[in-house]
Amino acid sequence: METNESILVRNVVGLDDRRVIGKMRELRVNCDTLAVSHYIVASATTNAPLALPFDRALAIGDTFVTVQSRENFLAASDPEAQALIADGFKLVGVEAYSRTGNKLGTVSTYDFDPVYGTVTSVTLDDGTVFAADTFVFFAPEFVFVDNGAKTAAELRAGVAEAEVEEAVIEEVADEEVAEDAVEEVAEAEEAAEEIAEAGPELSAEDAQLVELLVGATLVDDVASEDGSFAVAKDTVLTREIVDDAIAHDALLLLTLAADL
Repeated sequence: METNESILVRNVVGLDDRRVIGKMRELRVNCDTLAVSHYIVASATTNAPLALPFDRALAIGDTFVTVQSRENFLAASDPEAQALIADGFKLVGVEAYSRTGNKLGTVSTYDFDPVYGTVTSVTLDDGTVFAADTFVFFAPEFVFVDNGAKTAAELRAGVAEAEVEEAVIEEVADEEVAEDAVEEVAEAEEAAEEIAEAGPELSAEDAQLVELLVGATLVDDVASEDGSFAVAKDTVLTREIVDDAIAHDALLLLTLAADL
């Protein structure tokens, strides 16, 4: 990398001319490409400023900047050359601001890629360095960089995002509670079914009586006092009928009417 200061110690040599054409005096930066666009060279013969487009320089060595010939410079009468020399964007001395609009300082130096001209970092007067990935934009009046501070819009968006995330978490939690409740109901129903399938709890004597009743035939009609349980004569008793009789407190009636 080169800096806007280190380049100024170089003389410019024309290979075809076989002589020093001038010495580096200043640099100009393109605000759109964020790259060095021209070198301003002091003529070795007249000391007048000359404009050299960056892409017409062959290379930057540790001692010389080389060009093919004097023809690579813009003509002194060229309006573009005159504008660049008089008012071209230098970058140094421009005030730098953050994305939040706060003043950070003034650009004192910058680094650039000697092959492509891209500005790779800027250093402010307080020593703070901002790399190219923090550049927001360059303009003749100021430079904007991202110093990590959040804008008001980002803070509002962050709050809104947090609220949405909290709402989603609550919704998921509610869904989980609902799922747990459904599972609990399902487990309770399953337990009830298992109890129902197992039949009512019986004493040892009643359990023995049930075993006798299952498969027996009724010799009389049987009906509970409230009429909620009734079995016709000649019915062959099953376990379900016997359990139903127990549930309606009609086991004794069923026993008396059965052909045991």
